[in-house]
Amino acid sequence: MILGHGDDIYTHARKIESNFSSNIYSRQDMSALQNHLCAHIDAIHSYPEPDAFSLANLLAEKYGVDPDNICVTNGATEAIYLIAQAFSGVKSAIIYPAFSEYGDAAAIYNHTIHWAGSLDEVPLNTELVWLCNPNNPTGTVTDKHVLKKYIESHPSRYIIIDQSYEYFTTGDLFDVEEAAQYKNVMLLHSMTKHYAIPGLRLGYISAHADILAQIAKYRMPWSVNGLAIEAGKFLLNAGLKTMNIGDYLNETKQLREILGKIERITVYPTDTHFFLCKFENGKASDLKKHLIDEYGILIRDAANFYGLDEQYFRIATQSREENEILINGIKKALSGFL
Repeated sequence: MILGHGDDIYTHARKIESNFSSNIYSRQDMSALQNHLCAHIDAIHSYPEPDAFSLANLLAEKYGVDPDNICVTNGATEAIYLIAQAFSGVKSAIIYPAFSEYGDAAAIYNHTIHWAGSLDEVPLNTELVWLCNPNNPTGTVTDKHVLKKYIESHPSRYIIIDQSYEYFTTGDLFDVEEAAQYKNVMLLHSMTKHYAIPGLRLGYISAHADILAQIAKYRMPWSVNGLAIEAGKFLLNAGLKTMNIGDYLNETKQLREILGKIERITVYPTDTHFFLCKFENGKASDLKKHLIDEYGILIRDAANFYGLDEQYFRIATQSREENEILINGIKKALSGFL
């Protein structure tokens, strides 16, 4: 893992008042979950299930698949490293710009890595393709029908589709049941992102049973802790409402439109709640530092995404009040200091 991920609050002396760096909507009401976990705190005194089977069973029931089609993981990141390990030494193509952990995991397990700007640029001898959909950091969505055509025309090539942000878009994505029908598709899911619980680390892979049987050989027992398993089961059974995605995307649209009118800031299209910006004639790291020091605002310096440079930063929409603070902070920073 490299330094420079979003939500790096722990690295700054100044208290962060508004966090735009993480692709998590932190204003969700999770008080019911907090109360439930407090009532089940005794779980920390026992070993958890070695493979989180009770949560896998609930997920399988929810999505109409067999438990063998689900592998619960310690966040989507564990899933990435498990897959890289299970397919050690293969030729991997990563569609960029992309989450840095794909490349890090592939490098650790001796993959030959090719960085491709699109599926059309993937080399013929590729065995594994890594794709984030909605993409991180751009927020754009590749339509499911485009992916289906690609998957079906490359049956010997494994396609990993990271859908960690699937609940933050209205785009047409794969569902668990249809993806499990393919013998060359792996979907990555993040309950961490969906329910704003990054401290618990909870995700899962959905795929054909044959693929997950291969991955299971490399699973570390007890990787998902007892409170995370309890949280996952509670969230699935309680049916808690999260954000209204329509309202949230409208708020994102308004934020993008206002930021796009600020001189020296270029704002890129998105299909979800986060988006890329470019600081023309300046470094994103300088803007980030100034916003932290002067306003307690944290943005995501996107320079460490393959294919981007020091001018790019990423914004994840928060509440309207926080969005206004961000807008004013950037305006003041560019007018008087940067």
